[in-house]
Amino acid sequence: MNPFATLEAVCANAVERAFAAAFPSPLEPVQVARKLVAAFEQGPADARRAGRRFVVQLNPADYARFEGEGAYLTQFWATMLGRLGEREGLNPRRPPQVIMAPLAQVAAGTVGIDIETLPDPLQLALRVRKGIPPGARLALRDSVVVGRDPSCNLALGDPRVSRRHLQIVAGLDEVRFVDLDSANGVFLNGERASAGQLRGGDLLKLGDTELAIEPDDRAEASA
Repeated sequence: MNPFATLEAVCANAVERAFAAAFPSPLEPVQVARKLVAAFEQGPADARRAGRRFVVQLNPADYARFEGEGAYLTQFWATMLGRLGEREGLNPRRPPQVIMAPLAQVAAGTVGIDIETLPDPLQLALRVRKGIPPGARLALRDSVVVGRDPSCNLALGDPRVSRRHLQIVAGLDEVRFVDLDSANGVFLNGERASAGQLRGGDLLKLGDTELAIEPDDRAEASA
């Protein structure tokens, strides 16, 4: 970061605190939004493409005023930052998050912004270790269905697999599966399970088919 820009930001914050102490006035959400935008735009592009959590630090009195609408405000601010990132073509690896926190050191009427870097999203893939089609691979993104039906995201050639046998839902931090009332069930690492969490190295068995869960760092993968 430009050292002159850093010095300018420090001076601006000091002036803001002094002004707020001399002329106290209620803090408004739009003032928080301006501070968030300024914080969002700081730093090199690579750092800004990472998933980030913006902690809005407020004086306890201001925090108490905002707390009743806290869920709405933090979601609104996060959406605002997400759209700003889209306009700038940043394509962050995780959508920005915003939370509020009371902090006695923050002067009433002012805002502090702390930025935390979030871990990259969990990325796993499903590979046919035993079965048809052999070696088929599917990146686990959002929601996928595995079964014998050709319309499934991963269609298996196994008569002991139900037409829609298994659903896998991939979130940012975890991947979970659920048995879609299949005839022969789902076995996770040798144990029958109707639902559960998947991790790299796990093995799913559907009928006579074995599916390996493995890390996936490719932008796109398909069966």
